Amino acid sequence: MNNKTLDLGLKAVGVIVLLVALLFLLTWSGIIKCGSIPYWCDIYESVMGGPRVLIVHGDDGLGDPDALKLMLLDPQGVAAKAVDEASIDRVSLGNLKGYKLVIVDHCKKISIDQLEMFMSYVNTGGGRLVWVGDAGTVAGDDEKTDFSDTNGLAQIVDNPWVRVSKNADYYINFDEFLGLRYVDNFCNLTNCSDNLQTVGLLKTELTGNHPLIFGLSPALSLKIKKGRDFGVVRQFANSSNSNIVLSLEFGSVINVKGQQLPKSIPIIATSGMGERVAYYAYPPEFTVQDNNYMTIIKNMYYGMLGK
Repeated sequence: MNNKTLDLGLKAVGVIVLLVALLFLLTWSGIIKCGSIPYWCDIYESVMGGPRVLIVHGDDGLGDPDALKLMLLDPQGVAAKAVDEASIDRVSLGNLKGYKLVIVDHCKKISIDQLEMFMSYVNTGGGRLVWVGDAGTVAGDDEKTDFSDTNGLAQIVDNPWVRVSKNADYYINFDEFLGLRYVDNFCNLTNCSDNLQTVGLLKTELTGNHPLIFGLSPALSLKIKKGRDFGVVRQFANSSNSNIVLSLEFGSVINVKGQQLPKSIPIIATSGMGERVAYYAYPPEFTVQDNNYMTIIKNMYYGMLGK
């Protein structure tokens, strides 16, 4: 082998190494899904480790984290290999970094520091985050909640996902992180029955090809009951950060407590680079328990992990 042939061979190897490194980076960032390239998930996970999932929960709020964990682990359901569950008070950024997917479920009370922790997990750690229902809509004990004596803050803090530190020296816009504003839980706005009742139709985004709803019927009825409902949210009108994947169509405008709900509200929406963040207004475990739509929870797992 002459020097010219050797040189060309080394350059080719160098190009291949660079391409593989770029492929790892694009997969890690969520720009491409490992499942979009044959056998790439196996190669990627053999180097980066298999996907571990963490369900973070609190003491109240929408959702049933124990049921969600069982559904994810069920070999006849999602068949996830590793799912852990932890209280919000036991979780740090260091803990989160060990997981490919974190689901925050049944967790109304979350402090400003903890919200920042989840944002850092996504923005600097490359993690995937699923935010459920009314999670994070109750402030921590050491936060400012009275803005009448602080110029400007009353206009800034227009929903529970905007938080202000105790000394009012900084604030965070978790609503912009999700691309959504939280209004209230549906059954807090209108009377819900103790028995399952149909409230509207779930409609997929126009193509029906998004990983989180792929294979789902374009229109399905949604049944809810008191205490097992969904968060009502509004998308920012000019948001380029939020993509509505699944909507609930009421069929007409609903008047509740002096305000009107639009005919359509988001049920699943994604945000962030590579859609690493997904908001589920209706807990995915309820879609199985009360509506028997296992496809939604399977798609949540495989879609968020890029499989």
